[in-house]
Amino acid sequence: MFATDLLLDDDYDLVLTPGGDVATGESDDQHIALLLLTNQGDWRADPLVGIGLRRHQSGPLGPTEQAAFNRELAVQLQRDGYQVKEATIDDNAHLFIDAARP
Repeated sequence: MFATDLLLDDDYDLVLTPGGDVATGESDDQHIALLLLTNQGDWRADPLVGIGLRRHQSGPLGPTEQAAFNRELAVQLQRDGYQVKEATIDDNAHLFIDAARP
C-alpha cells in the first residue's frame, strides 16, 4: 500500500495538472523527504514531526551520532505509518531506507 497526497515538484511547489487542478498521486518518497528535511516544530498539526537533516550536516558522524540518527529516523518513519525494515546512515553519510506502508 502507498500513500496518496498532493504532489510537490523539486522546489516543493504544488504540481498542477494541465487543466489547472492540483495533482495527486503516490507520495511516499515525498513524505520521507519532508520528514528528513523539516525540523520538529515546522508542522503545526504535529510539532514532533521532522528530523532536521540540515542540523546534522555540520556535526561529527561517529558511531554514537549514527546510532542516534538511525533511531530518530526509524521512530519518525514509524510515526508516519511506515513499517521499517531498515533505516540507516553509514560512515559516508549515505542514507538507506527500506520502509513501506502496511
